[in-house]
Amino acid sequence: MSYSQLSTIERSELYKLRVNDKLSISDIGRRLNRNKSTISRELSRNTDERQIGYLPDTADALMKARRKKAKVRFQSISTEMIAEVKQRLEQHHSPEQLTGRMEREGLGKISYKTIYLMIYANYQEMGIYQQYLRQKQKKRRRKGRHQKRGGIPNRVGIENRPKIADLKTEIGHWESDTVIGCNHTGIVVTHVDKASKYLLSGLAKNKTMDEINRVTFNLFEPIDSTSRKTMIFDNGREFCGHEKLSERLQIDTFFANPYHSWERGLNEHTNGLIREFYPKSTNFKILKEEDFQKVMNLINHRPRKRLSSKMCKV
Repeated sequence: MSYSQLSTIERSELYKLRVNDKLSISDIGRRLNRNKSTISRELSRNTDERQIGYLPDTADALMKARRKKAKVRFQSISTEMIAEVKQRLEQHHSPEQLTGRMEREGLGKISYKTIYLMIYANYQEMGIYQQYLRQKQKKRRRKGRHQKRGGIPNRVGIENRPKIADLKTEIGHWESDTVIGCNHTGIVVTHVDKASKYLLSGLAKNKTMDEINRVTFNLFEPIDSTSRKTMIFDNGREFCGHEKLSERLQIDTFFANPYHSWERGLNEHTNGLIREFYPKSTNFKILKEEDFQKVMNLINHRPRKRLSSKMCKV
């Protein structure tokens, strides 16, 4: 049975039963055919503290005032938070990335869904920030309830990964993902080391588990075993073969939380570097592996401020 607000007639009857007849909340609930918790909530929420007792007219007025206030969207979001969100959008941080980072930095909590809503509603002139979204459609596509993602066997979450991986002080902790060609024409497999920023990447024929594993085996074959400690993926089904990877490469595999792309921020950034050479219109199936690896070498040899302008080899 769905809940509904008390009507004006019910509030008047409640007043008579409570004030005149002195009935208990349970008895009033039975008389009005309402749950006693509904009656208790009505009395506590809609009694004006400045008046003596419960009055039906006052209760109606308080209810309407709350309902009107509730219709004002985004009223709980401060001007300072909106300014911070705008600044981070200008830095090409996705709504999911910036909400997670702001919460971690103690700057407040805001849902990434709310940010999308504010942009599409042009709240506080945020409509222009749609240009910074990775997908610039007018409305955000909603993911269906029955998705093909998830259900990865023996999945181990990122919270179980050794803490030293986040310190970025030792080589061997990798973030992994795929980059998709136009209309799914070819796949790029990417693995980037958190400490050295070194990128391993190769072309795959398709997004199947076996093909992703084949490319990964080839990429890591020349890498010393001491530089294979952990590997973290997103929750795509193409990584269902993580146990085979772990066994063959002698590496521990972990998975980020769903829709927490900032937990693999370096990998997301590195995929963006690849997109500078190969935009979303690229057909990866017609690329030659040797030409592709020349571009990967350019990325690996570019100066990095964090590495003091020196390339750190794996």
